[in-house]
Amino acid sequence: MDKSTVILISQFTTPKAKSFSTYVNYMTRKEALLESKKILTDEEEKELTRIQNVINKYDMEQGKAYLLENQKVDSSEKKVEAKTILKTKKEFHNETDFSKYISYMSRQYTLEKKKNLSLDEEQELEVIKHSISNLPKEKSISEEKTPSLEIKEGVFSIDKDTLTTKDLEQVHNTIKKAQDNGSVFYQDVISFDNDFLIKEKLLNPNTNELDEKKIQYASRKMMDSMFKDEKIESGYWFASIHRNTKHIHIHYGTVELKNTRELMTIEEDGVFYVAPKGKRKQKTIDNMKSTFENALIDRTAKLSRISELRNILVDEIKQTYAEDKEYLEKIGVLKDIFIELPANKKHWHYGSKHVTNQTRNKIDYITEYLMRSNPHYKEYLEKTEEESSYRKELFGDINRAEKDYGLNKKKEVQKRLGNALLAQMRKQTTTSEVMKRNYQDNPYSKRNSQESSHKEKIISKKSSYKKPLISRKTMRQLECAVNDDYAKYRAEKEHEQVLQRIAWEQERNEL
Repeated sequence: MDKSTVILISQFTTPKAKSFSTYVNYMTRKEALLESKKILTDEEEKELTRIQNVINKYDMEQGKAYLLENQKVDSSEKKVEAKTILKTKKEFHNETDFSKYISYMSRQYTLEKKKNLSLDEEQELEVIKHSISNLPKEKSISEEKTPSLEIKEGVFSIDKDTLTTKDLEQVHNTIKKAQDNGSVFYQDVISFDNDFLIKEKLLNPNTNELDEKKIQYASRKMMDSMFKDEKIESGYWFASIHRNTKHIHIHYGTVELKNTRELMTIEEDGVFYVAPKGKRKQKTIDNMKSTFENALIDRTAKLSRISELRNILVDEIKQTYAEDKEYLEKIGVLKDIFIELPANKKHWHYGSKHVTNQTRNKIDYITEYLMRSNPHYKEYLEKTEEESSYRKELFGDINRAEKDYGLNKKKEVQKRLGNALLAQMRKQTTTSEVMKRNYQDNPYSKRNSQESSHKEKIISKKSSYKKPLISRKTMRQLECAVNDDYAKYRAEKEHEQVLQRIAWEQERNEL
């Protein structure tokens, strides 16, 4: 059972492979004639004219609709209602049928958002519901009674906040033309719990008024996200708000004016055809949901506080480390980390490939210890968990670790605190100490180096006089090299911090 307060259901309809392949063949031949550098013969001119006439009149056959959803059994009321909307009149015989359906839905939306209906309005509402279910045969409401410039409530598009009956004709023509050009037709339905809308002050329970401006704003952000992720450059969409069920829904229809989707080879009865790929990436669907939610509900203050706490903790752990360094050295865990860290200090980064998971776990242990009594750390964990719970309530408990907000924020702060700790360790460790550890006192290196082990055996057999492993001159050269690397690292780090601050500001502005 889906317990989310907001859901997104999607499906797509692709043209029939045979029909699409025929269209592609016509277009290929047309382009071949037009791209020819030589002057066309009379026969070729006639052929080009015939092909263009066929293309202009070509009626692309549409294939089956594919519903995208999780495989788990889900019988939530919202999803059942949303699926019903997707299945209702996804194809129309002509422009009139399409316009009537949208007009009926708009009138139904107008009536159902009213708190108290008159007897005539109740009867009209019943007639509309019956008319929708019987399109295109039902003629009980005449479109001619509606002025062509009447605004249709609850209907909007990519370029208009309100649509008239005349606008609906253009919407239908755009979608029909796009499908005839081989475009995939995408349908998405967002569905809400009404209690959620009331709680977020998007629905007034007393007047039944819905904040359509916020709905439209969130919808536009969501569709922009989808176009960006799927690289759609000539996309067109329209949307209608539905109140004909227990829950409020928004239905979106999207096409490309000219198909740019990747072509796939499909075999039917031993014959191979091509068809556009309809399925969108899971990342696209995830981003659509999160973008809609972020645009609909203003969480800027809460998210800004989380970012502020994260930055405060990075500064505070440095001070705590200085105070507790003696104890950490006493219990030995700090020494273990020093031994396991790479020889070159420029690789002392939490996410470096030169740092093992074993070492990272020890770093996490130290940062947890240092932050054990820190009130800001406690607040950070509480607020990220609160935000995580809110998101799970909003869009359901997604069983994918990479989408767990709380877990991801915990990992993020571990990385930042780990890097802050390593920065202090670099700062308080001299170059000569690093050299000594890596060339004399590092059992970790000795265990993993046959060459080092062999040299130790030879030295042990010689006289009591032990020649220095590294001459003073070589040591000075190494120190210079390490210092140069460290200076370069600091410059790079400062550059990264500037870029990070810019990214934070952009993130805040977007939210």
